[in-house]
Amino acid sequence: MSGSLRRAPRFTVPCACLLLLFCMPRPTAGAAPWAEPLPWDALTGDAGFTFDAQRFDDPDSDWQVDAFGVMSVMSQGAANRIYLRWRHLTFHTGGRSVLERWPEAAPPLEEGEEPDLGWPGETAIAGWGRPELGLLAPLRLPLLGAGIFCGEVALPLARNDLFPFAARSASLRLALRRPFRLGDHLSCAVVCEQVVNMSPSGEELAGEVFPSLFAWGGSLAWDFARAGALRLSARDAGDGECRRLRLTMQLPLGEDRSLVLGVMRGLGDAADRLFATRVTVAVSIGMAAPPAGESGAALEEGS
Repeated sequence: MSGSLRRAPRFTVPCACLLLLFCMPRPTAGAAPWAEPLPWDALTGDAGFTFDAQRFDDPDSDWQVDAFGVMSVMSQGAANRIYLRWRHLTFHTGGRSVLERWPEAAPPLEEGEEPDLGWPGETAIAGWGRPELGLLAPLRLPLLGAGIFCGEVALPLARNDLFPFAARSASLRLALRRPFRLGDHLSCAVVCEQVVNMSPSGEELAGEVFPSLFAWGGSLAWDFARAGALRLSARDAGDGECRRLRLTMQLPLGEDRSLVLGVMRGLGDAADRLFATRVTVAVSIGMAAPPAGESGAALEEGS
């Protein structure tokens, strides 16, 4: 009985943080380039490939986006991971174009000019999003202990008419994650990140809708089996993105394969959010272990 009382505060703190995340007043969200959730699990998983399919849906604006992506994860030294991910997007604008929904995204105009609220003029736009190159590394944090660092660069190789899900602009993301073990199968984590968005190339969009953002959030995870987990996470970047809640389940499909099912809910107002619901299905395939020898022994010793 006394042991359960001592453990109670450890469960109360992460739950209170998640509750506070949604109760705090935040500025009204606005249009900003979409930031895909960072792949924290890639640090503890095997190197390999992940293939995913996503559906973004917002019935209030009739917007719908289908995304198909691939991510490659490579080992860098004994503990770090480097990843590269890229997604192909098919954007259905329905009856509301980008500038009709967000007129503030129009570029500066000369006196007397009117923005083209019909831009981009197509109701179905397809193209590749921004390729993202990132590094995941363990990090010892002062006073906080063991954490994880992530640095990611998004390259400006997308089309501007895919905005706000992609654009011909670069961005830099720096993030820290501090996990906490709550029990044999339960854990939580606190995350903070800084996103620095560069102005877009071209003359279709205004630089003001590419703000730099500070985001924070947290997660609760239940490891119910080997390579199997159920995770609830939240993220808030109130200056440029609406609040989001995400539920994911990871299921093992064998020794080096896993299936991830996820649903994300946008909690902002209909006028500001990029989507109402996002559904994800992903399959990860691990690479074969390196042959036994000096390199394999070095990896085992480092881990």
